[in-house]
Amino acid sequence: MSGLNLTNALTSTNASIGNSLASSVTGTGQTKTKLNQADFIQLLVAQVKNQDPSKPMDPSQFMNQLAQFSTVSGVHDLNTSFTSLADKLSSGQALQAAGLVGRDVLVAGGNGLLKTGGSISGQITLPQSAANVTLKVVNAQGVEVRSLPLGSAPAGDLLFKWDGFADDGSVAPSGNYSIQAQALIADQQQALDVAVNTRVNSITLGQNKAASQLNLAGGESIPLNQVLAIK
Repeated sequence: MSGLNLTNALTSTNASIGNSLASSVTGTGQTKTKLNQADFIQLLVAQVKNQDPSKPMDPSQFMNQLAQFSTVSGVHDLNTSFTSLADKLSSGQALQAAGLVGRDVLVAGGNGLLKTGGSISGQITLPQSAANVTLKVVNAQGVEVRSLPLGSAPAGDLLFKWDGFADDGSVAPSGNYSIQAQALIADQQQALDVAVNTRVNSITLGQNKAASQLNLAGGESIPLNQVLAIK
């Protein structure tokens, strides 16, 4: 008789759960086909409530599955939050990049555009105090047009400005130039990092979460995170 009662109880419980799931309908009229955490707990309660007293079931495995279910659900929610945050950061960076159009920014690499009657400025980074710091200006053909001795300097950033004149006193033609620097450090000649001030002409908005690009006056395009300073 007890076996019959247990069978009836299980049948009743399964029917109840089935009816509960079948009655969960979305706004579009589609029946829910996946178990959520509440359904999982309901199954656990039904398992414990209708177990055979002579052969009690160990619910530890079921509880471990519930813990794994909760972990997966939490990771999914965390991924959703990070995706939302990334979208907001991308939008914020696009707005920040748009605000740089028409302004000068400091960019590493030493490439600068000389306009007619203009100049090129920037900074040289010295890792430690140095002697015989020399600035060299090289045109697009690889020819050195100007060499500027800057003397000794302590560690840090050393500002420079090339007035656009060549070594022979003539005015250098407009165009792109490479600014290079070297110095005597610890009795060895070393190349130094150079950054140049350049104008932002326009931006290219990133697609599919790609970073927005700044289109510089010299023809280069760089991501926003490569800007060292805004002038």
